[in-house]
Amino acid sequence: MKKIIVAALFSVVSLSAAVKAGDISFDGEKSAAGLGSGSGVPAASAPKAAAPRSVAGSAPKKWTIMVFLNAKNNLELAGLYNINQMEKVGSDANVNIVAELGRMNGQAQGDTHLDGDWTGSRRLYIQKDADENVITSPVVDKLDKVDMGDYKRVVNFVAWAKKNYPARRYMLILWNHGSGWLDPQQTAKRLEKAMSTDKGILFDDETNNYVRTKQIGAILKEAGNVDILAYDACLMQMGEVAFEVKDNTKVIIGSEETVPGLGYPYNLFLGALAKNPDMTNEEFAKRTVAAFKMFYDAAKKGAQLSAIRADKLEEFGAKMKAFAAAAQTANDSAALIAARNGVMRYDMIGASSDPKMTISFYGDVYQYAGLVAAASKDADVKAKAADLQNFISTQLVIANGGSGKNRVGRDLSESHGISVYLPPAETRIAQSKLEGIFEGKYTDYVFDGATGWHDFVTFLYGVKPAAKAAK
Repeated sequence: MKKIIVAALFSVVSLSAAVKAGDISFDGEKSAAGLGSGSGVPAASAPKAAAPRSVAGSAPKKWTIMVFLNAKNNLELAGLYNINQMEKVGSDANVNIVAELGRMNGQAQGDTHLDGDWTGSRRLYIQKDADENVITSPVVDKLDKVDMGDYKRVVNFVAWAKKNYPARRYMLILWNHGSGWLDPQQTAKRLEKAMSTDKGILFDDETNNYVRTKQIGAILKEAGNVDILAYDACLMQMGEVAFEVKDNTKVIIGSEETVPGLGYPYNLFLGALAKNPDMTNEEFAKRTVAAFKMFYDAAKKGAQLSAIRADKLEEFGAKMKAFAAAAQTANDSAALIAARNGVMRYDMIGASSDPKMTISFYGDVYQYAGLVAAASKDADVKAKAADLQNFISTQLVIANGGSGKNRVGRDLSESHGISVYLPPAETRIAQSKLEGIFEGKYTDYVFDGATGWHDFVTFLYGVKPAAKAAK
């Protein structure tokens, strides 16, 4: 696949086994934009001898990596590319790599006829090969029709992988578009027609279904815990999302910002695991974040990824609640407005509807608290903000890496590992208008129950600049 994808999408100089990358240019991301269609001649798969359909009952390996790729949308070509990256490493005596890849024909953008142009779903036992053009891993299960936007399909995949490829530790990667915690209505008119293709996560263009935020938590409750949950999707490293899964995983990996169409560099972090399968969960998470940053540093493409500790989220929520209470009590409008205007925001709407990124209502928690404290004269606000920032940097976040700048020129190193709902800097966007696109109530999230954050957001919407004194 790589050579065909290079011809169709990218300009790649080198990405060697020594983890050196050249300049890469491409468009698209795992939010609204996606990838363009390929232009190469379709290549038929050349399957190897089939892997065992099941190794249930055998001694568990050290790891099973489970990747659920919903490419039934404009990311189809990226899905083929990422599977080929996985095949650079492949399963071995210590690590199982299994993937479910869904494809379709007829999507408005990104439809590709490569790799046999099959449709439906295939579950693959990833084996190492030297062919970067064709997926050669054996198909161990397939369906001609499947709803990849149904969370029950993910539950089935995880349960299947655990039964057939048992391991001591499990990593689940959810691969698709992402829009953080926002579950938008499917029929309502959206804010300035924005977010027309961003829906929760795992959006299936064929069925028009997608996995809601609370359903991500249901996946792990119903299929069982995983050691690491990772999102190869935009905007998913948010407090609201993390609280839905915190009791059923140990480490959460995701991005505060949009993820470029190429996604994770699978050959790099899986290659590191193959060399050292005895890594702890946190060591593997650090290597994953480091590989991601290294790849996008070399690609000269803005990107960010972080890993957080799930067992620290409850205390994180308590500190957010304390900070919000102090800020409300102080009611320092100048400080709150300065933070609202200055905080690092993430591209969850898109350039056409939000050219200056002032409508976006996702912001970095650490930076927001720091900006409030810097502009406030209240000692309690400063203390609570410092406590929250210290906890994020020393306890919550395992690893954090930002590469380059976002589309409005801000350095992604300003990101500190976790974001949250904040009112837009564009004050003409009313709370009722913005929240009118929500499919459910924000107050239904576990995060809001722990922090009362929606009350604080409502308070922030009402903060107005102090009236100028009359001359």
